[in-house]
Amino acid sequence: MNTKSNQKKRFKHGLTLSIVFTFMCLITAHLVLSDFGKIKIETTTVQTRSGHNISLRVYSPKTATSESKAPAIVFAHGLSTTKECYSQYATELARRGFVVVTPDMLNHGGSDIAPEFTYFADPNADGYGVYAGVRYVATLDYVDKTQIGVAGHSMGGNATNLCITLDNESETPLISAAYLVASNPTFKDSEGNWINVYGDRSVGLYYTTLDHVYFSTMTEQGPTSAQQFLSTDEAKSFVSFGQAPSLFEGKEVIPGHTYATNMDGKQVIRRINKADEIHPLPQGGSGGVAAVVDFFQEVFVAPNYKLGAMQVWKVFSIASILALLGAIGICIFTINTLTKTKFFNSLRSSDAKALRPAPNKTGKIWFWVLTLANCGFAFLSISLIFNKGFGYFVTNQLPQQVSNTYALWACANGLFMLITSFGSYYLYGKKQGETLTGWGVKINFKDLLKSILLAIIGFIVVIIIVYIAAYVFQMDLRFYLWGMRDMRFDHLYLFFTYLPFYLVFGIAASIAINSAYYAKIGTEPTWANDLFFAFMNIIPAFVITFIGYYLFAKTGFKPNVFGSPFTFTYTINAIPVFPVAIIVLRRIFKHCNNPYIPGITVGCLLAYMQVSSVFTCHTFMFMG
Repeated sequence: MNTKSNQKKRFKHGLTLSIVFTFMCLITAHLVLSDFGKIKIETTTVQTRSGHNISLRVYSPKTATSESKAPAIVFAHGLSTTKECYSQYATELARRGFVVVTPDMLNHGGSDIAPEFTYFADPNADGYGVYAGVRYVATLDYVDKTQIGVAGHSMGGNATNLCITLDNESETPLISAAYLVASNPTFKDSEGNWINVYGDRSVGLYYTTLDHVYFSTMTEQGPTSAQQFLSTDEAKSFVSFGQAPSLFEGKEVIPGHTYATNMDGKQVIRRINKADEIHPLPQGGSGGVAAVVDFFQEVFVAPNYKLGAMQVWKVFSIASILALLGAIGICIFTINTLTKTKFFNSLRSSDAKALRPAPNKTGKIWFWVLTLANCGFAFLSISLIFNKGFGYFVTNQLPQQVSNTYALWACANGLFMLITSFGSYYLYGKKQGETLTGWGVKINFKDLLKSILLAIIGFIVVIIIVYIAAYVFQMDLRFYLWGMRDMRFDHLYLFFTYLPFYLVFGIAASIAINSAYYAKIGTEPTWANDLFFAFMNIIPAFVITFIGYYLFAKTGFKPNVFGSPFTFTYTINAIPVFPVAIIVLRRIFKHCNNPYIPGITVGCLLAYMQVSSVFTCHTFMFMG
């Protein structure tokens, strides 16, 4: 009794400490994001001319008043991300006295989901909703309407270009400057003639040399790689303010150089900042932030000038991801604590539960063959998914193109793990005296229902933290490409749409590592065994990503490996996710008597993490 009582106390203490730690991280992150209260952060909604709602986050320095108006920047996120993913740009600009608006583009985050035609072709959609943010910021009485800029990364750069086009057509143009981060400028008109669509606006470009999406061009001699962009006619025309490249007099485009001209008594500049980075890095790197900040401080009057390199957002980013880990810790300790209650007592693991001793020689062969087979199948399955075109499809039933890729991959790997797990049981384990009851796979129906309920409680605990972060601290829980954010309640159907795919993976992975392979390799401690399985689950995504980007850097062209030229650009998102999932599966299972509780919990978390942040388009075909 004393041991059980002490364990229950440890769980409660762990739960308390996890809650305190998580909220300390949330408070720290918010303090940095708001520059210790000097920046007011609020979320509002505006409408596009097509009648769709756009969610905006507004960062207003307290120095901006109707008597002391501030310049403003509207910053657009990339495809399949959200406004929270670019908080570093917002806080660094706002710290320097700029008012910053970050919209969720249509079909992203907290904004409305529009039909295919509206999103891709209707000018009333206001550049995916970003121009609605421009019009909104111009209504704020503390904004200097002569100093409004627009910027964006990747697809956000496309939105920036659309905003320029819409602004040109407006009776009262609002935009005075623009900056494109890892995105192409507009070089030509619809008839193929060189054009200066930006007019007398100053424009900057953050050129990423290892970009798999932008900066490659087609010439009479054939395609040029992104690495060759500065020598192309497009780059020359851009810094020549839309003139024909032949007028550039054979000079090389110099990265970082300011090309200036005078238009109607106003100095206008073009600048290309060069960075040896991959396409998604500006989403979480400091180089793009510094370039954007310095550019707008030069073309506008920065109320609180600081060099772009003077950044504090990394503290926010670290605190944010620690808060996410803290939320997962709360989930684990909540489940562990509840297994000690009377209602969930039947789900409690034996206090003597531990990794089984290393199997005999035959068992070791089975262990290594199946472990390596599961790892190898991950390479095969993702390659087949892309090779057969399932990496790019979208339907009305499965409307998230990126989610479709990961859902199919997770489900395929899960099914294979079930085959290997139960195959090993019937061909080897059963002969050694193991039982499905001993594995925790065979439980009574009442305990199965309790297990589902307990897993849902663990999942909901994390979601509560996510919503508190959004509505109290104005942030999501994120580091670089990985994180969780709140979802509009009318978008939650997307979570339930993709949940079955991830439940297959979560339950299968839990049965594999918590039942079939819950054994020592040699004499290693439990934590080392946990790390081994985490490492095995990181190998496929890491190797595919490394090989793809290595070949891309060497040749300048996307390598057609692992099923398609784009496979390696998708697997980068999975590198830390599956290993962390394995650790969570193990930590929850340690104090539960069946693999379903951790499997369902992790499946729910993975599904929610994926669908809450990406592009949704109800169309039968989005790409290829």
